[in-house]
Amino acid sequence: MDRWELILGLGLAFVLVFAVIFIVLYVLKSIGLFGMAKKAGIENSWLAWIPVADMYIMGKLVGKIKLFNQEINKLEVVLPVVCAASIVLGGIPFIGFLISIVYVILNFASIYNLYKKYRGDKAVGMLILSIIFIFMCPIYLFTLRNADPIEGFGDNTNTVAM
Repeated sequence: MDRWELILGLGLAFVLVFAVIFIVLYVLKSIGLFGMAKKAGIENSWLAWIPVADMYIMGKLVGKIKLFNQEINKLEVVLPVVCAASIVLGGIPFIGFLISIVYVILNFASIYNLYKKYRGDKAVGMLILSIIFIFMCPIYLFTLRNADPIEGFGDNTNTVAM
């Protein structure tokens, strides 16, 4: 076995390990969103398994948020549209970058509100860990799949202090 075969083999092993990790995290995230959607009585909860469409479920679970003193209604429409725009237009200089930044902010604000809805004061720490260690978000969503929302979140109006 020469050096190039070894490098190719190690590279393939590296890709396979990360592919397995990605699939496991995707399944955990989907199970979490699906479970929360079923428990909340959201129709078409199976959309939690489809990329981009899972943002619809996230939006339905969160409801509406107030971000930068602006109330964002119909988050179940806004999140998937901005996510799709970020994917489609992400390669365009400047415009793609701006849309991607908007998507990241909306996504983190939604995740924060979802954590707050189910874990209250622990939401800030959970969000920080989800940002630093990106693999934590699917794990947290998985752990929330059977949780009940904390009282006071029944109106689906959440505020992010940004």
